[in-house]
Amino acid sequence: MKKLQQRHLEQLECEHSMEQSRTPLRPGLSIDIFDHERHVKSMIYDVINRRIIIAQTFPPLAIRDLNREISLTFLVRKDGQPVRYGVKAKITDFIINYRLASSEVTAVGIEQKSRLDTYNLRLDFRVRPPKDSNLNIEWKGKRLNIIDISAGGFQFSYLGNDLPEMNEELEIALIIDEYYFKLAAKVLRVTSPVSQYWDLHYVGEKFLGNSRDYERYLMRKILEIQRKLLIEGKLV
Repeated sequence: MKKLQQRHLEQLECEHSMEQSRTPLRPGLSIDIFDHERHVKSMIYDVINRRIIIAQTFPPLAIRDLNREISLTFLVRKDGQPVRYGVKAKITDFIINYRLASSEVTAVGIEQKSRLDTYNLRLDFRVRPPKDSNLNIEWKGKRLNIIDISAGGFQFSYLGNDLPEMNEELEIALIIDEYYFKLAAKVLRVTSPVSQYWDLHYVGEKFLGNSRDYERYLMRKILEIQRKLLIEGKLV
């Protein structure tokens, strides 16, 4: 019995290794990067053993993100269905003059911390809601421009003098189709992108409170948006 169990485990390990070999991290691969605060997109420039060099993201990663633990994921099709793979990784450094074929750019160095495996997006996956998605957030009676949103929080761009401050708790309204939820959210991050607008900022928020009544409706809406983007070929 023990020999059979051991043989079965070895077979599963072999199958898992073969699956990994069919979905390698490679230069040119479009990737999604997740942490507890945000979702950004990038592309792999190079892979050297466990060191991965990627393009700078938008919004950009910054010095304060060094040593941050992230999930690096990518989407492939398996038997005609989209499957997401990912690894745990850590941001290690910034390369200011990384040379490409025709130019020099800023790149980001990442260290792979886990083996490649399938990745569950349920709580981490973020989408940017299209204008016709019937998913909105309001603060002080004003509709926010959502950059991306997940079940755990959201990021928005903001123009104005009454900018939220770090760690400030905001009273917001989450509107999903005909459902209206009053929620508290905490400011985790405020950044200033390179822009012609001096008062433009990106703000990252985390949903607060023990009540998760909104989560079922929000996850259903996020998955609905994801399916629509996949069908339209806009989610890669």
